[in-house]
Amino acid sequence: MKIQLDTLAYTNRLRHVSPAQKLSFGLSTLFFVLVAHTKVHVAVFAWMSVWIVGYAGIAARVYVNLLMALAVFLALGLPPLVLEISLQPVLEPVLFQFSAGPWHVYASEEGMKAAGVLLFRSLASVSCLYFILLTVPFTELLVVLRRVGIPALITDLLLVMYRFVFVFLETAGQLWIAQQARGGGRGFMNKMQAAGRLVTRLFTRTLQRYQQLSIGLTARGFEGELRVASRTSFSVSRRYAVEAAVGLILLFVLELWTRR
Repeated sequence: MKIQLDTLAYTNRLRHVSPAQKLSFGLSTLFFVLVAHTKVHVAVFAWMSVWIVGYAGIAARVYVNLLMALAVFLALGLPPLVLEISLQPVLEPVLFQFSAGPWHVYASEEGMKAAGVLLFRSLASVSCLYFILLTVPFTELLVVLRRVGIPALITDLLLVMYRFVFVFLETAGQLWIAQQARGGGRGFMNKMQAAGRLVTRLFTRTLQRYQQLSIGLTARGFEGELRVASRTSFSVSRRYAVEAAVGLILLFVLELWTRR
């Protein structure tokens, strides 16, 4: 998936649209999600999914696989909001409850509401971020950030971090395959020892790759700022601009209606 993200960003149907237009649309919707209510979150998630799958032409299977990464976060974050433990008898409305000695484990209605808000806000926010990641190549994103006044130091750090995410994943995959080929996955103790060796070797190998990158930049005359190439023949789509504006207005109206 790490290679496919860049591929999709360069080959989607919205490739010809200005990256500044796509970035401003995605961020505007994201900021609106942060102050909106749950009904608006559901609408934003559905709307951004239409943009990603319908307009950008991203395969639904790929989009669902990306959303599965969010499922891990939700699986860890939602249960603590839903389930509560108490030594006292439960007096508030609950959905279910069971007791184990003096302990009472229950799921309250307030906890379910909080979990629902987190679920739909997370889906809406992640859909906005996925729209940016899947339609705007990272180098063009950096160009836009520099044009709006973001210091070159910050964009350079973002570029290096983005590069080393792929380096980290590639190195971890290579080391894991090598360990599995040597029988490192047989038995619980062997798996734990293999995981420890993997972390140690991964740290060493990543430092080596960083040193190689530093030497390569120095050999190419690095002078304190990373240069990125970007296309200049982008157009601002009036159709998408109008649809985005109308959609945001409708979301704003829905938010006002929700607060009544």
